[in-house]
Amino acid sequence: MGHRGAAHAQLAHAGLAASIPRRVVWWWIAGAVALVVLVLGPTILSGYWVRVLTGVFMMTVVTASINLMVGFAGYPAFGNVVFFGVGAYVAGIMATVVGASPVVAIPVAALVAAIYALILGYPILRLKGGYFAIATLGINEATRLVVTNLGITGGGRGMTMPIVDLAPTVIYGAVYYYMLAIMVATVATIGILANRPFGFALRALRDEEEAAKVMGINTTWFKMLAWAISAFFTALVGAGWAYWIAFFEPASAFDVMIAVKGFLMMLLGGTGTVFGPVLGSFFVEILSEVIWGKFLNVHRLVLGVLIVIIIVALPMGLPGLFQRRWRALPFAGGAKGKARS
Repeated sequence: MGHRGAAHAQLAHAGLAASIPRRVVWWWIAGAVALVVLVLGPTILSGYWVRVLTGVFMMTVVTASINLMVGFAGYPAFGNVVFFGVGAYVAGIMATVVGASPVVAIPVAALVAAIYALILGYPILRLKGGYFAIATLGINEATRLVVTNLGITGGGRGMTMPIVDLAPTVIYGAVYYYMLAIMVATVATIGILANRPFGFALRALRDEEEAAKVMGINTTWFKMLAWAISAFFTALVGAGWAYWIAFFEPASAFDVMIAVKGFLMMLLGGTGTVFGPVLGSFFVEILSEVIWGKFLNVHRLVLGVLIVIIIVALPMGLPGLFQRRWRALPFAGGAKGKARS
């Protein structure tokens, strides 16, 4: 019986290994190698590129959080930046008024944002399509106006975070690793949820919400939970951004262009994919920096034109290009390899 049990275990292991596409294994290997390089970033890169990558990590989290609502649940959360601003201001209030350390202030900010999403979600998530998108933009604007008129937030004058008595390189390194850790946690969490009943339920309501209800899926609960998770991670980087930038105001914390960039990165990286936000964020942010260095006065115009051309040429985003090229790769399985975003 022992030999038979061992044989069954080996067969099960072989079946599991065979069920995992080789392209997935290679993507995870590539991701692990890239992660090691990024961990070594501050020791091998200049301060300029450390700052650039910190921004890339932050925008990856924002993009992945938007993608959870848009790509998986099918709800265009254009105003998701509201949770970025809530995270920044709650962390600021905790630091300046309560005197809490970042270890306390940041988690509290994320929890407040998640609760805010749950409170708003019940009425707002009954809307669909463009109505939901407009409603989220309205929530962002309304929240910004409330923050602007509150004395505890510094109003329109902005908020200054407490001065940290550390060398700038130490601070930038700490923010770098913080944003990197949140990016990894966000992508890993969404990757796990995407292949669990939660992810299947989101895809079901995205494709046909009424059919999902007939199947017994509590669509309201899943939508609210997805928005709360999205808000939680967005607020984590919003709070980290507050400590990083040290001074901020409502216009910058609730800047809708953050969400617009997130949508752009999501489209380029691949909507409804786990690693799409990573690909799109790295591509857009680094391309933006390169163009900024070459075309200082008109870099926004040049970047905009290039992105429009890319989107028109690649309607499926960058993964669409990879799909067409995949079978030519030696590790893709030759003619048998199938591409999937």
